[in-house]
Amino acid sequence: MIPQRFVTEYPKRCSQLLHMLEPQARDANLVGSFALLIASAAFTIPFGRMTEARHPLGRPEPGLSRAIRKLRRRPFLEAPFWEGNTPESFRYAKIVNDPEVAGAWRDEAGNHPLHSKKLKDGCTILQTIRNGLAHGNIVYLDETGHENPGRQLRYLAFLSKHDDGKSHRVVIFSEEDFLMFLKAWIVWVQTFPPESDFMFAEAAE
Repeated sequence: MIPQRFVTEYPKRCSQLLHMLEPQARDANLVGSFALLIASAAFTIPFGRMTEARHPLGRPEPGLSRAIRKLRRRPFLEAPFWEGNTPESFRYAKIVNDPEVAGAWRDEAGNHPLHSKKLKDGCTILQTIRNGLAHGNIVYLDETGHENPGRQLRYLAFLSKHDDGKSHRVVIFSEEDFLMFLKAWIVWVQTFPPESDFMFAEAAE
């Protein structure tokens, strides 16, 4: 396999692996862990390449970078990669108390994030997911929003420090909806053609 364009072609390879391995992950009741495995590769790496203006490999892809910046003005659930198929379980909130105990999380209205109705722009949501993945700030939640060992995983929560330095942003998906997000993301990224001369090639061994 010799990819010509890392940012768009690498997610395609991840998609191939996703479809190959998803049945085994489901059989083993490991959908959430499988989704995180795919996300670490298919989302975190390309997203960083798209958004980091001072990336060691040079300027980000112009088309993809512009598309991400446009999401600052659009709610996450209206992002183009959804194509109208939005997740039912998605939640966003700003946690204003101690983030160490998931069951006690409270947003600015005093609610647990699972009951939050707050909307946020797509760029902020994607950055929160990226930060949670990159720094390991991911919490497994059961159906009640608690982190209880031995309980069935229902939700994946991604935490990131808020700009105010005191509170935290949290993005929550059910494991199925997060996998749906990854599939939509992978398809969307591949719609952008190469736009510069910098080529990536994998050395054959």
